[in-house]
Amino acid sequence: MPTTTSPAAAQAELSAYHWNLASATDASGKPIADLTTGIERKLRLNFGDQQLNISGGCNNQFGGYRYQEGVLKVQQLASTMMACDKRLMDMDTQIGRLLKGDLRAVVTGATEAPVLQLTTQDGSVLKLQGEATPETRYGSKGQTRFLEVAAKTVKCSHPLIPNYQCLQVRERHYDDAGLQLPPQDAWHPLYQSIEGYEHRDGVRTVLRVKQYDWKNPPADAPSQVYVLDLVVEQDASGKNP
Repeated sequence: MPTTTSPAAAQAELSAYHWNLASATDASGKPIADLTTGIERKLRLNFGDQQLNISGGCNNQFGGYRYQEGVLKVQQLASTMMACDKRLMDMDTQIGRLLKGDLRAVVTGATEAPVLQLTTQDGSVLKLQGEATPETRYGSKGQTRFLEVAAKTVKCSHPLIPNYQCLQVRERHYDDAGLQLPPQDAWHPLYQSIEGYEHRDGVRTVLRVKQYDWKNPPADAPSQVYVLDLVVEQDASGKNP
């Protein structure tokens, strides 16, 4: 049966999940048309260290927040300044208008699939489905690394899959000015996937990933996992430098 958490528990849970928009209705219960695209595109709220980030629209929006006694207090949001399709820009405007000031916040449901309900100052209701962050799923804080993925995979040994193809990777480093340093690592097969990354044959890629220590992995799973954070560079020439 679903359970309702206490306000203190809700505050602790906010940063443990990505919150994806599931529905948006106005004070009369009618769907908010400008936010329909947000449901399709997974408009997402992330609550970091006292910082709220909103993604999935045209621009990223961000600002401070505080949760106290069932009230989510959102400070004035700032935004990046890209121009996009009108639907996305209208969605940004609408979500920015709703997420300001004091909002009533309630978290319900089991820890595997919680729901965050926000009631805005004009009576609109936003329901957001919780998706556990990698930190929550793997039980550790991620370490940022840069991996260069070769244009071609390589045949490697797998106990269950014959003719298994591994990514070839090597670690890359950058100086204080953000310039890429010459590679010091040799190419080697990676005997696991990178979560969120789909390899395209012939495309060499540099990825920023988060490496997590998996506290309680299944018996057949690795103790460390990689999650894609950002695609830094792509080269479709098919050559490895």
